[in-house]
Amino acid sequence: MTEKVIAADGESRTGMTMREADVLIARPGASAGSVKVLIVVGGFPNGGGGRIAKLVKFLPDFGVEPIVLSAKESSFPKAEELAEVFQRRSYPAQLKAYRAASIGWSYFTERFLDRGPDAKHYRLLALLSFPERFVLVPDYMVRWIPHGIRLAKEIVRRENIQVVLTTSPPESNHLIGMNLKRSLGIRWVADFQDLWTEKKLLYRPATPLHDWWIKRLECNVFRTANYVIANTPGNAERHIQRFGLSRSRIDVIPNGFDRDDLIQHEAKPSLKVFRIGYAGAFDKHDFPWRIAMEALSKLAEEVGRDKVKLVHCGHLSKQFWAYLHERQMTDLVDAHGMLPHSDAMCLTANTDIRLLLLYENDYSMSIVPMKLYHYLIMKGPILAIAPEEGVTASIIAETRMGAVISPQRGVDPIYEQMKRYYLAWQRSDLMVDPDEAQIAHYDYRALTQRLAEILRRVAGQNDDGNIRERAE
Repeated sequence: MTEKVIAADGESRTGMTMREADVLIARPGASAGSVKVLIVVGGFPNGGGGRIAKLVKFLPDFGVEPIVLSAKESSFPKAEELAEVFQRRSYPAQLKAYRAASIGWSYFTERFLDRGPDAKHYRLLALLSFPERFVLVPDYMVRWIPHGIRLAKEIVRRENIQVVLTTSPPESNHLIGMNLKRSLGIRWVADFQDLWTEKKLLYRPATPLHDWWIKRLECNVFRTANYVIANTPGNAERHIQRFGLSRSRIDVIPNGFDRDDLIQHEAKPSLKVFRIGYAGAFDKHDFPWRIAMEALSKLAEEVGRDKVKLVHCGHLSKQFWAYLHERQMTDLVDAHGMLPHSDAMCLTANTDIRLLLLYENDYSMSIVPMKLYHYLIMKGPILAIAPEEGVTASIIAETRMGAVISPQRGVDPIYEQMKRYYLAWQRSDLMVDPDEAQIAHYDYRALTQRLAEILRRVAGQNDDGNIRERAE
């Protein structure tokens, strides 16, 4: 159980007021002589299922002591409540987690980025968010970076930090790593969980001048970092080609799964209902969610509306509910709202098949939704409405975990695959033949071991624990 550390004069241990920083400290557990890494992340631990939350959990097992710096504010629903639950469950060992406050506020930009051009109020939000996007560069979370830099320098000096890992999104986090390297000479690893300016769905600069400046900043980040981590081979190749990176300075660490998330899971009977599970935001812009719902509705009309159900946990927008009401489909959705990650995993694992959605555009072939990795350790097939070529399709094919159908093929092929799964379920013959060796590649424990090796190497420490001379 963590506790906030506040001095009698109302100051935190950093000497900053609690308006600027919170310090959360758990019981000691890191081994003496381990490499100390400062991990800079936008939100921590949020719901607990994110990449950094899992890497932080396992790093001490491989001789690395993580110290986390994140923004105090969070757009994650029920952030404080879910963070406390996750920390109690997952961090019995040492953890120091610092939080830095933001300057000012932003309201419209995040709402603008959550909507596609066809969404309601898109043009109005584009107009209302323009002043924020004009000032807040490279992204609206840059507001926490000034306090983050100041606190990061204090942590580096006090904790004898040997290497800094910054992770995105938001991409403004990397400004802390670049500042620390230039001002303190510390080694820096930049972890990219997604594309930056190439991801047009979320990259919407205010003006052409902003576009030029942000792309220039992006280039500086990639070329200044001592080491770069990409989340897919396709993204790594894009980084190499765009920024002229040496292949010795970049590696791929994909997202993954944590088997502990399902340790308490017990399968429950289906109650004669074919359940299609989905965890996360369902109606993101450009996601083929309408096609999925049309296929589900068509199946329900054929086999009986009381025989099929979409079981969902996560955020569902007003747009989605309006769509359901208009088409009289609300009875087909069992919505559970926001849940702690482990609870969401158990709920989704208790369905019969898992649904995956991914947009189809010029860069989606190198994108993998994080939920795919979670689905890999659940029994039963995955139905992915996604590009039939690319990393997502390759992972599903290599692990033998389901079927991939392009949204460009329309409703009928998706409906037909749903029906095949339904008929197999009806015969008690709904199963897959997973390649466990391939699935094991995405276990967060194994992925964390690879990250620990990178951090030790970049910090200047050999595997035997001896410090070698560092070369810039």
